[in-house]
Amino acid sequence: MENKRESASGIKIYDYRSAASHGFYISLFFRAGSMYEREEECGITHFFEHAAIRNVNCLMGGELYRTLDRCGIEFNASTYSEMVQFYITGARGSFRVAAEIIANLLSPIVLPIEDIATERDRIKAEIREGDERGSLANFTSAIVHKGTSLSRPITGTAGGISRISRARLEAYRRRITTRDNIFFYVTGNVTDEDLDYLASLVGSAELFDGEKHENIAPVCENFGKRSPAVNVKSADFTMVRFTFDIDMQKISVQASDLLYDLLLGGYNARLFIEMSENRGLCYDLSGAVERYKNIGSFTFTFEVKSGALYDAIELALSILKALGKENIPEDECMKAGYVGGSELLFDDIRELNFTLAYDNHIMDQGYKTLADRAAAYNSVTPDTLSRAARELFRLENLTLTMKGNKKKIDTDRIAALLEKFGK
Repeated sequence: MENKRESASGIKIYDYRSAASHGFYISLFFRAGSMYEREEECGITHFFEHAAIRNVNCLMGGELYRTLDRCGIEFNASTYSEMVQFYITGARGSFRVAAEIIANLLSPIVLPIEDIATERDRIKAEIREGDERGSLANFTSAIVHKGTSLSRPITGTAGGISRISRARLEAYRRRITTRDNIFFYVTGNVTDEDLDYLASLVGSAELFDGEKHENIAPVCENFGKRSPAVNVKSADFTMVRFTFDIDMQKISVQASDLLYDLLLGGYNARLFIEMSENRGLCYDLSGAVERYKNIGSFTFTFEVKSGALYDAIELALSILKALGKENIPEDECMKAGYVGGSELLFDDIRELNFTLAYDNHIMDQGYKTLADRAAAYNSVTPDTLSRAARELFRLENLTLTMKGNKKKIDTDRIAALLEKFGK
């Protein structure tokens, strides 16, 4: 069962224990990210992620990395559109050392200017290596989220990163270090004494006033009202990306997860089986469900030979349309991993940590136990999934983006396939 306590400073600490584990996993979440950034500070959350870990090393007199190696501890972080997760994990006996390390993340940024410059150069290298400017994902995001903060890259731009100083990073840290926008989540084999120790370490942390970030995404003016346009970016290979708008008031988290697994996630995933295994139109497909509390998107991408492009698009559209028309058999609803296999999360304290922290405190699903979560997925009926498919896979929700040879791609032919899908 999920438990909650607060430090003297008002920081919430949630835990979900698994006594059979041999380790622990501590996460510190900030409800912050590119979605909340002002245009002129694009990339500052990601920069803060980098600088905060380097700052911990500075506060520890340069001993952070030796300490991690000596104790067999992993310490890292990830930045998303709506949150930053710092995490530290190791064997049971290293909990207190780990707690002392992660608690330092709440300290002011005192890095020397040269260390800020080093981290700035590392981020610029990350931007270059990721080739976000040339990626199909970035091209798509600029269209799908046009005019909103979600259209901008999480890592920022090289020019924007150059303008972020230590003073701006510290000011930003203060802006996001508020009582309502940070929390700890702890999983694994931990005790009340462990959690009391963590609470004592952050009991005097300075928190600042600020508005709670509610994970409500900005909505672009074309959301749910897409035109059947074909958006092509020049490349010497052909790649296709389907992105469907999700109205989270009409399609639940559970239904969108199950639809994704049915189409892309399982061994018998319909898009993969039909397009790759049976027809050989593509080698593989990748996809994701991006969600906020109000809206989201369902995306999948595949590379295809130029000669098979139109057949691949037509087949993908037909699979999606058929899903909303059929009665999906109960045994194909992909519930096993969420229902019968729900307690397997106890065997992976990393996944348990992120899943429950995200579900309960980013998406506000309100699960007290894994059994509650399993029940929510089990309540999704085949009819619910069919109705969700009809609501989701509509032409008004679709943005089709591509990379390929613009001169050889017949966009009128593709537009005709889209019009047919919409009838």
